[in-house]
Amino acid sequence: MAPPEQHVPANALGKTSRISLDGRRSERSVILADGSMHSLTLLHPGIYTLRSEVMETMQILSGIAYYRAEGANDTQELHTGDSMVIPANQSYRLEVVEPLDYLLSS
Repeated sequence: MAPPEQHVPANALGKTSRISLDGRRSERSVILADGSMHSLTLLHPGIYTLRSEVMETMQILSGIAYYRAEGANDTQELHTGDSMVIPANQSYRLEVVEPLDYLLSS
């Protein structure tokens, strides 16, 4: 059986793949010529404290999680189809209830 074709945009400057958080996060990223980065990420259930270095847009492809920005009292529930902007230099808590598949763009 032939491997699936890889569809990377012609203007991609680079691509990366990494597994982190003790195997609980799998991430595939492409960096485009305009400097933007797009990462498809799968995050397993658990509670995580993460930090954005640059402003990022998170689009939920599937799953359920609860997001709370550092210092905030309110929690935002995230479902399939939701989108949100995470400010630059922002620490946040993400409680993943169901495996979370999302696109992160910066």
